[in-house]
Amino acid sequence: MLVLGLELVAQHPTAQGEAPDHFGFDKQDWTAIESRWMECQPATIAYLKSGEIVSGQQIFTNEDSIYLYPFTGLPIGPQWKGHLIVIHVNDIDSLLFQKGGNKMTRSKQAESYLFPVPDARFSEPHLLLRKESVYSDTLVYPHQLDRAIKYSTVLRHAFPQKRIRISFGLGFGGDVVTEDILEMLGGTSLPYPQDSYGGSNVSAELLDLSVRFRDRIIVGGQLLARQIESGVYSYSYNSMREVNYSYSLNFREHRIYGEYAILHTDRYFLRRFEVLAGVGLLISKPEIRFSYSHYNTEDFDNVYGGNWYYNYEDLLLGAQLKATIHYYIIRGLSIWTGLEANLYPTFIVPAQEISVSGIEDTILLPEHGLNFSCVRFKLGISLYF
Repeated sequence: MLVLGLELVAQHPTAQGEAPDHFGFDKQDWTAIESRWMECQPATIAYLKSGEIVSGQQIFTNEDSIYLYPFTGLPIGPQWKGHLIVIHVNDIDSLLFQKGGNKMTRSKQAESYLFPVPDARFSEPHLLLRKESVYSDTLVYPHQLDRAIKYSTVLRHAFPQKRIRISFGLGFGGDVVTEDILEMLGGTSLPYPQDSYGGSNVSAELLDLSVRFRDRIIVGGQLLARQIESGVYSYSYNSMREVNYSYSLNFREHRIYGEYAILHTDRYFLRRFEVLAGVGLLISKPEIRFSYSHYNTEDFDNVYGGNWYYNYEDLLLGAQLKATIHYYIIRGLSIWTGLEANLYPTFIVPAQEISVSGIEDTILLPEHGLNFSCVRFKLGISLYF
């Protein structure tokens, strides 16, 4: 519609007489910040009843007047206030106004407004200017950018502090417990295991939510960090009896974690890469089922069997070490890859005697350990709000 920012650049390229000031940033970073502000600042071109045309950033509007800053720089520092232009609203015939703060939709928010006569105070365009000014509540003269942001909704939208992160992705890491189960069953009187399932090295990374504090500290949790479904089953057949059995494990892992950004991306988006290191608490509760059945080959109608279900009553706790690298495609979206080490104590399953109907002998499953520790490689995307 209208790109008023370019109009301002053409009319007022710099603030005359002001020495360069980077306000605590290096020159390259400050150039990036100013470039962002040029894309996000509110812009006004006011046509006065006298025939004069005045343009600038819409800084503040009170009951009677509007304050324009006729340059494209950030309205901070010790000198900028000396350049403010004050215009009485009743002196304005019409104006073109472009809202600030949101780079994505700013170009679609340019409007033309006519000011009513004889009194334009509290008219629709006047109220809009009061609401959409850089400093909408009070006119302040901050000397630093972080101080200015505290007083300005427009600045906060231009340099948003995105604190909430939602992550999705895939994790790759072997299921080592299947081998533990096979080793245990190989030492029993049961038929040698014929087949097994599990051992998949791919799992979905879902329901990962975190909150950022002070730019570098992140605290979060994941409702389902890893799920393992492993099983071993077999059968045996002779002229007198057919035997079937299966041992299955269901393991769901949750986590609570903290991360520290060694290299961080702040609200000014001066760095696209972010390197995080963290530790976590792993929480899980394994469930184990064993079923056994047999029938006499001369009496197929009668099937005999037994079942055992072991639900670990306490939580199985572990620790996690992790490192992640994020690359921000845009401010609110990053792709990432990482490595994590999950450390668990060996999970001890107690010995169990299983009585089976139809035979006098019981089946003994000896005490055995399951190892859920592993190293996993992960990749995915994160959204920021």
